[in-house]
Amino acid sequence: MTEKEKTAPNELAATSSEQSSTDKSIITNDDKKVKWLSDEKKIDEPLFCKNFCERSELRYIDGQFYSIDGMENHTKIRSEIARLLEANGVTSGIAKKTNSLFDALALFCHSAPIKPRDDEIHVLNGVIKVDGKIGEPPTFIPEKRFCVNRLCVEYDPDIWKHCYYPGHFMDFLCGLLELDDIMTLQEYLGYCMIPSTKGQAALFIIGNGGEGKSRIGVMIKDLFGS
Repeated sequence: MTEKEKTAPNELAATSSEQSSTDKSIITNDDKKVKWLSDEKKIDEPLFCKNFCERSELRYIDGQFYSIDGMENHTKIRSEIARLLEANGVTSGIAKKTNSLFDALALFCHSAPIKPRDDEIHVLNGVIKVDGKIGEPPTFIPEKRFCVNRLCVEYDPDIWKHCYYPGHFMDFLCGLLELDDIMTLQEYLGYCMIPSTKGQAALFIIGNGGEGKSRIGVMIKDLFGS
C-alpha cells in the first residue's frame, strides 16, 4: 500500500456510538453465591482475579488494562472491584482490599504486547480491512477482535450505497484551510487510523488565534479517544 493510497475520503464513514464502552460495567454479578469469598469474608485472590478476567475478557498490557471494547480506565476498574466487595457483604477495609485486588488483577491478567495489523482499522462494531482502492468500499467484518487501537466510532457499511457528503464538516474546513491543506489534513487523519508509522509524518497547524484550529483537536480526540 503506497502513501497516496492512505488518503482518507472526505470523512470516515462512521457515526459516534450511542453509548461508549466506558458507560458500561465491564463485569456482571449474577452469581447467587460467589466462590471467591468464604463465609468468613476471606477473599481468594486468584479465584477473584480469574472470575473478574473471564467476565470482562480483561488483559493487562504495558501497564494498561484492555477489554474487548478497548482501553479501560483504572479508576473504573477499582470502582467495579469495590462495588463487588460491597455487594457481597465486605464492609471493612474496602479501599485497602480494592487496591490489593487491583494489583493482583494486573499480575493475573498480564499479557504480552499485541502486534497490531496495519491493514485493519478496529471500530466499535467490527473491523475495517484496508484492502480497497480510493472510492471503493473496503471489506467490513462485523465482529470485534481484541486489540489495543480501537476507534471510538461505529462504521456504517451502507454509507457506500448512497451519495454522502459531510457538508457541515467540510464547510468548517473550507472556512479554516486552503483546499490543498484540507487534502493534507484528510490524508493525515487517514494515516492516523492505521497502526503504522511508516510514513514518518507529523502535522503542524499554524495560524492566528480564534480561527478554529483547536476544534480539529477536539474532533481528533473524539475520534481516537485520546
